[in-house]
Amino acid sequence: MLFSLILLILLLAIAYYQATQGLFTAIINTVLTVCCAAAAFGTYEWVAVNLLAKYWKPDYAHPIALAAIFGVSLVVLRLIFDRVIRRDCLLPAMIGRVGGGICGLVTSLIMVGILAICLQMLPFGESVLGFARFTPAVRANPDAQIPAADAGESGLLLIPDRFAAGFAGVVSDGVFSGRQRFSQAHPNLAQEVGWVSTTRRGVSRCAKPGGISIIGQEQLQFVYRLVPGDPQRRTADVYEAITPAGDIVYQMLRIQLQDAARDENRSHLFTLRQFRLVGRLGPEGPRTQLYPIGIQQEDAAQPVNRHIRYKKDHRGDWPVVDEILTPREENNIIEIVFELPKPFEPDFLEYKRGARETVVLTKGDAGRRPRDSGSPPSDPAAPPSTPAPTPPTPPEGGTAAADQPGRGSRRPREGEAASTSGGRVRRIGALAGQSTFSDNLPMELKAYRGSNNVDIKAGKLHNGHLIADVADQAAGTDDPVSKFERPTDQRLLHLNVSALNARSGLGRALSFAVGVVQNYLVEDANGKQYRFIGKYAIADVDGKEVFEVQYFPDQAGSVGGTGKFQRIKEDDLKPEDQFVLLFLIDPGVQIITFRTGSDATRADDLRSANLIAPP
Repeated sequence: MLFSLILLILLLAIAYYQATQGLFTAIINTVLTVCCAAAAFGTYEWVAVNLLAKYWKPDYAHPIALAAIFGVSLVVLRLIFDRVIRRDCLLPAMIGRVGGGICGLVTSLIMVGILAICLQMLPFGESVLGFARFTPAVRANPDAQIPAADAGESGLLLIPDRFAAGFAGVVSDGVFSGRQRFSQAHPNLAQEVGWVSTTRRGVSRCAKPGGISIIGQEQLQFVYRLVPGDPQRRTADVYEAITPAGDIVYQMLRIQLQDAARDENRSHLFTLRQFRLVGRLGPEGPRTQLYPIGIQQEDAAQPVNRHIRYKKDHRGDWPVVDEILTPREENNIIEIVFELPKPFEPDFLEYKRGARETVVLTKGDAGRRPRDSGSPPSDPAAPPSTPAPTPPTPPEGGTAAADQPGRGSRRPREGEAASTSGGRVRRIGALAGQSTFSDNLPMELKAYRGSNNVDIKAGKLHNGHLIADVADQAAGTDDPVSKFERPTDQRLLHLNVSALNARSGLGRALSFAVGVVQNYLVEDANGKQYRFIGKYAIADVDGKEVFEVQYFPDQAGSVGGTGKFQRIKEDDLKPEDQFVLLFLIDPGVQIITFRTGSDATRADDLRSANLIAPP
């Protein structure tokens, strides 16, 4: 309540001050506030991740970036306008005050809203001056006979934070729109900030890019309610199955937390609602964000693998999403469960602030029958196991857990939790499931134009740049070419990628730099890096399907060794267009990551694609 009152007083004071300055001055202040807020919301994440979090406390990077970009730009522009415009418009006093008050209210809502968001981002703990957007049921009612069904959401007086965040979404869809819109990544910023911050001190709020990797996914038949056994009476844990209701599916994502996600104490502490899954409700539906409802059981000694939603005691069901957890030490793999409405189309998963991973529900997983989450975990590529008709009963003594790698998560050990402590500018991202090792071109060329010292021998492209219209190949009369010539001691990787279009002005500039330098590389399991030596694309250009390839194997290891396509524009590539990067790889090694060369951008994890070069 105190936090709301302070912000309300500040809001009214700013609005009153603007009213006394007159309509003309108030309009200028409102316009400048709108422009500076749009710039701040559009750029603060990149500044926080790339310029602040790397060099200082990551938990403070996002609020400092948002406040600094907004505040500094507003002060500078206000000073410039004060020097350029020397006098106010001569209007009746009543019109000036009423109009100034209306403009001042908009200005103050944005200013105070940004301040409120920044303060809620700071790692104060679960509340800021007594205000907590969410109070988890497990801590809200420690002595209640019946726990709350879920955490309730609170709001500030006049909701300035929601107004500012909603305003950012509106302007990103309107006059300040770019290719990437703020509202697409942040459908509900106030809720997002609240859940990331709803945990006690010592649990980090920020994770660096590359902090998570999705290594598997599966639909589940059940989640479970755990009724703990009584060790004194030697009774075992009981697992009560919960099935999804209506048009809901339980979607499990198997995630590996990387070293980049560790906090200052080199540990992984988290709450489930520090994960959020962003997507769309159907092809034309609204954007939304969803939070996990369950996690793999803590006890890895159990003979079956279950996912827990509630823990039950004499008072009722307590949701596991409210607990502070940590994965097992060896490989930091966890399995979290979402309730997905059936038309939901995911875009990305974010962990805390900064660590994002693209989510694609693969056809294999979407088409298979959901497996019983009471059966042992299976490889996502393996055939599904048959669901058990009833939940299995664990053996006696099932409460005695033994830490085993890769099986669920656990609550932190005594004292452990109490210790104190991007994105699309990469230009392209890997589609590893569509990649392969091959010497073949995607088609045989019989009608083409060459440049850059084209060298074709015996139907193989040894070097050069070719351009061809796909429709002309059947009747072509040029020497056929259908393969790449490669060194005998290396294998040719065709890495299928997708164009990522940065949408803010700064993002487009960075993306342009990535495209010019073309510092694309992959890395094998031994840590060796391989730079790309060519690329090809098939895309629609002015109504014609065009194939264009550049192949320069002698330039392996150079940065920017290939130039731009001549007919195809990489900036205009669509998701349905084929875009492939070429790499020469040592025989027998497995390619595990793809990156654009910058330390500030995350790498794509390719381990699940099983890209092993032929011997």
